[in-house]
Amino acid sequence: MPNCLAPLAACAGLVVAGLVGGIAMRTQAQPAPAAPPDTAALRAQYEKWRTEFKTWGRWAPIGQESKGTTSLITPEKVAGALRLARDGIAVSLAHAEPQMAAADVGPPGVFHRVTNNITDTGTTDNYQVSYHGQTVAHIDTWCHFFENGEMYNGVQVKDNVTSESGCVKGGVMNWRGGVTTRAVLYDIAQLKGVDWADPTVPVTRADLEAWEKKSGVKIGPGDIPLLYTGRWKRRAAVGPWTGQVAGYYPDTLPWMHERLPAFIGHDFNIDWNPRPGWEGMRNPIHVAVLIWMGINIVENLDLEELATTARRLNRYEFAITFAPLPVEGGTGSPVNPLAIF
Repeated sequence: MPNCLAPLAACAGLVVAGLVGGIAMRTQAQPAPAAPPDTAALRAQYEKWRTEFKTWGRWAPIGQESKGTTSLITPEKVAGALRLARDGIAVSLAHAEPQMAAADVGPPGVFHRVTNNITDTGTTDNYQVSYHGQTVAHIDTWCHFFENGEMYNGVQVKDNVTSESGCVKGGVMNWRGGVTTRAVLYDIAQLKGVDWADPTVPVTRADLEAWEKKSGVKIGPGDIPLLYTGRWKRRAAVGPWTGQVAGYYPDTLPWMHERLPAFIGHDFNIDWNPRPGWEGMRNPIHVAVLIWMGINIVENLDLEELATTARRLNRYEFAITFAPLPVEGGTGSPVNPLAIF
């Protein structure tokens, strides 16, 4: 016990240090999570879904450029989404770009902003960022994930992706016209009655359907589900972390295949992690949506203000709009989506 005659700040520091040390010791003592009981059956089913869930050739001939399920965002879908913007409330869904390394911000993910010469009449600046990772709100493209030398819609990686030209087919220019459609917030934290979801517990199909029953809304073709786990609220309270994500469980893949959303959204990475029982399988959700089904990804969104607004209005469907930087050959882009009520 520290000497109580010592300065109060020193006492407090020792006490906090002791508490932190105790927490660290308890964390180290926790056993590794066990694989869910349905893991073996689900992994076997996953292998069947590799062919059953493919949408190759549905919207463009196999081997050719395809926008995948974004093709389901018709003019009628856009007009219907805009009719949801009744109150004129716009909410940004992107966190401030990270300018310091942290547990969830590796050195490549630090956003480098350089202010150039400051003169009597003004200044300019340069931006540089590697946006793939755990922090920057971004979209992926078909060029981000490959399997057996192929990417979505059977495009051969060889000669399509090079260091010089980047991604020829399936790059971010597919979405240069922007995305405007209907989105639905899946408020998993509210569903479970917590401030934030346990980052080690995946979000299952049963969770998604329970939220649909509770909220009275659900996604359909060309829509975008936004999965709220309270990631940024937890980060503000306990600090940044890496390695644990309350992402989509693989049993949600049939739900995605049936609904055919344009994008799958999340406030962290979309894949549940770590995945006991799925060792040796890289990001099963990324692989399934980006390579088989042609469903795109928008992740690392900051959904805190959105969740607050949706709860206040008791409205969980709204218009969403965003556009990538039109970078020829790009495998994705940072985005700042807007939800409009």
